[in-house]
Amino acid sequence: MSQPKPIMDRVLEFLQRSPECEFEALVTRYPGFTWNELFLEVSRLNRTGQIRITRGVGIFTITQTVVMR
Repeated sequence: MSQPKPIMDRVLEFLQRSPECEFEALVTRYPGFTWNELFLEVSRLNRTGQIRITRGVGIFTITQTVVMR
């Protein structure tokens, strides 16, 4: 039996398919995680520069940043 993917991998894979999404789309897509678990991971990814969070009126939009190698 394979191990489930870590939350970080799931968030980044979701953003590869949809480079910009609302936070609620992640919550809907991954019901196995709590809102808080997803928020903490998205916040961490934002602090490390892997994604960017923008805030609208009651809406948080998540955008994947371009990683230069």
